[in-house]
Amino acid sequence: MVSSFNELLALVQNKPTRRVALVAAEDPDLIKAAAKTQALGLAEFILLGDAPKITDILENTELPFEIIDSRSPAADSIRLIQENRADLLMKGKITTGELLKEVLKKESGLRQGQLLNHIAAIESPHYHKLLFISDGGINLSFDEQTFEYMIRNISDYLKRLEIAEPRFGMMTLVENVTEAIPETVIAGNVVEKMKAEFRIEGPIAPDVALSAKAAIKKGLESDIAGEVDVFLMPNTTAANHLVKGLVTLGGCKHGGVIVGAKVPIILISRSDSVEAKFHSILLGLV
Repeated sequence: MVSSFNELLALVQNKPTRRVALVAAEDPDLIKAAAKTQALGLAEFILLGDAPKITDILENTELPFEIIDSRSPAADSIRLIQENRADLLMKGKITTGELLKEVLKKESGLRQGQLLNHIAAIESPHYHKLLFISDGGINLSFDEQTFEYMIRNISDYLKRLEIAEPRFGMMTLVENVTEAIPETVIAGNVVEKMKAEFRIEGPIAPDVALSAKAAIKKGLESDIAGEVDVFLMPNTTAANHLVKGLVTLGGCKHGGVIVGAKVPIILISRSDSVEAKFHSILLGLV
């Protein structure tokens, strides 16, 4: 079971070298993260975008990169996947919407399941393993079916991290179902439908999910308290704010990847550090 980014790195080091199409690569931090990955022999990068700008950034980089001058880097990157010249995609200086517009086209051949969703991985100095949070970047609102698809996508992905039975928590404000808080109703319905197949509880608040002591103090019985692997947040804003708060104020390490497509899509924020971009690459290379 992978419980830290160092363990994730060790896992990836034992896998074949992959080819990453970096979509709109005109960014120094992106290229630093790519160079670090390539120097470790984990992947080879194909840089697509404004070739003169990319070349200027690479001026002090000794590592060889393949550069493709492209005015449509998302479409051209997908073409590399189709031609088996690349194994996965990485978002660069392009909006998530622009990239996903090309990915979701039927002719791209990248649509696999019913839904794509983003997973953020958090390594906290105050938690004993990686915590995964979804969905802070792709789906804007979640109904019961969206949660069901996310649970299946995440479960399939986490098996690659040797997490065979991830513990899912349906995050809400309180632990009881109440009509006044609609996400508790959704959580209760999803848990009832999925509990025979997955280790899932909800509605559940974050303090209980992260601490068995909190569950005891609240008089709650829980099989996942203090051992949760996945926070399923009630909406994208909550997920996004939680991740950014943990990173900015909590000193947590993080990375992110989109799952549910035929190939992994490494998704980073423009404000992410080189380290976070590197972590995201590792999550994709799994």
